[in-house]
Amino acid sequence: MMRRIVSLAPSTLAFLALAKAAFAQDITGFDKTQVPFENLGPLLSNTLAVIFFFAGLLAFFFIITGGIQWITAGGDAKAAQAARDRITAAVVGLLVVVAAFAITLILGQVFGIDLFNFQFPEASEKAGSN
Repeated sequence: MMRRIVSLAPSTLAFLALAKAAFAQDITGFDKTQVPFENLGPLLSNTLAVIFFFAGLLAFFFIITGGIQWITAGGDAKAAQAARDRITAAVVGLLVVVAAFAITLILGQVFGIDLFNFQFPEASEKAGSN
């Protein structure tokens, strides 16, 4: 253990010595028309909503497919078991999606952030709050 710490020490010291401070600041003369979006918040919110929607849609599709597979099993025990397994997996997946959605809403309430209508504060708002 001590050898590992000693072997990391030179690279850590070199990193600390060569690293330069980076400060977030407003860049003057920056052309905002070349940027596809100015605020990352709506992009993240929409992405999260689309992911939850497609995950639920996919689970619904697998439940329907498993039901059709079960109906067409025709008395074959292995096919019926495979259909039941597919339906079970789809229901468990749907429960995971619903639980993830609920956790997202709960965390949003706890931290006071609406994750499905999220806006990052503007630079002027941050400066005014200091």
